[in-house]
Amino acid sequence: MAHPLFEGQGNYFRRVLVLILGLSIMAFAIAMSKKAFLGTSPISCIPATLTDCFPEWGLTLGDWTIVFNLVLVGLQVCILRRDFRPVQVLQIPLAIFLGKMTDISMDYLLFFMNADNYILQWIFCILACAILGLGVMIEIRAKLLVVPGDGLVIAMASRIRKLDFRKLKLLVDSSMVIIAAVISLYSVSHLTGAREGSIFAAIAVSNFLWFYRNHLGKYVDRFLGDEESARASRNRDRPPCRLSADNRC
Repeated sequence: MAHPLFEGQGNYFRRVLVLILGLSIMAFAIAMSKKAFLGTSPISCIPATLTDCFPEWGLTLGDWTIVFNLVLVGLQVCILRRDFRPVQVLQIPLAIFLGKMTDISMDYLLFFMNADNYILQWIFCILACAILGLGVMIEIRAKLLVVPGDGLVIAMASRIRKLDFRKLKLLVDSSMVIIAAVISLYSVSHLTGAREGSIFAAIAVSNFLWFYRNHLGKYVDRFLGDEESARASRNRDRPPCRLSADNRC
């Protein structure tokens, strides 16, 4: 695959802690976006829609998140076939942890949240996107595993050479929003799980991720002992070199 699931750099135990922290923050953001009632991020809009459309099945948002991510891992197997490495199965416990933390956030951490007007819904939606971007940045910085949604995009990128990761990511996210909208309209005749907030999240989360990467990524790298990445972050922050009369910066 184009992106390794394991990196042998830095302190492994610290990387596990950072990965758990990133996933926990992501789960909290998913729960907040669900309670904002404007639609969740693209990767979560299908589980959120299924939760609202089929309450009689008795599955929570976290349960549907786990089921959906298992489907994504299965799609990776179908795409990669023999190239699917055994270590990639570890995406499954990641998905289970993400789902369980989402339910904990819904039931215990955000039990008080009540977005009872449209302005408040947008405030919570924007805040959820900002928190999700932070969680994704931390999860990526751990350089251990990727969540099944990103794993699917990476698998597709290894087979579709004409499109880069960003274009495939946009394609996958758009497809998930459309599928969620179709399920919602067919089942309950109105949009739920995928709404205007989902479109906003598709744009905003990547921008928040870029901001956190440039301003906070170096501190995470320093904690992990990843000096090479920390130096790269410092070089990005350094102003352009201006040559003096003797050609020195």
